[in-house]
Amino acid sequence: MYACNTISSRSRAFSAGRRAAFAGGFTLVEVLAVVVIMGIAAAIAIPFMGTRDDLRVTAAARNLVADLIYAQNTAITTGSAVYVRFDSTNNKYTLLSATNGVAPSYGTALKHPIRQDDYVTRFGPSTKGYENLVLDAGTKFSGSDSNYANEITIVFDEIGAPYVWDYTLNQRNDLASGQVVLKCGVFVQKVAVSPATGEISVSALTTQ
Repeated sequence: MYACNTISSRSRAFSAGRRAAFAGGFTLVEVLAVVVIMGIAAAIAIPFMGTRDDLRVTAAARNLVADLIYAQNTAITTGSAVYVRFDSTNNKYTLLSATNGVAPSYGTALKHPIRQDDYVTRFGPSTKGYENLVLDAGTKFSGSDSNYANEITIVFDEIGAPYVWDYTLNQRNDLASGQVVLKCGVFVQKVAVSPATGEISVSALTTQ
């Protein structure tokens, strides 16, 4: 009988303790801690919400990849070199069937298969969807020869192999390295073409 009374007393005490704990709710310190954490999270997250710059730069990178693949495939199917000239000053790139050193076209533009106009992709205020996009000046390609450093034009030959093109020398050289850098707000996306194979890759989205 004594044991049963002891267990019953402990059970009632435990239940009373639980009710008291729940009745007390959170302390002021705990509430303030949660509010501070939520404020910090909001301060970090809100600037990136609503701008959709991350989606814009990712879409631009995908479009660039598609254009590079098109240039490569066109070179293979036609048996003729296809050039892609990047112009960070004017925020655009152009697919060319032939090159020369004469501004502003610097060569003969390919015709876009759908629009049937010059194959030029522009970024900036005048282009819907790409208003905040920038073709960064870090877009450069270098050849295996040191005379072909920091070039802005790559070329695919009849088997799809990549080269860099120098307008001054009017010659091409094996691609050694390089990338296209796209920026939109604080977001950065990089697209690279691998030497020899011409494989195109996109880096992870980063912020500057």
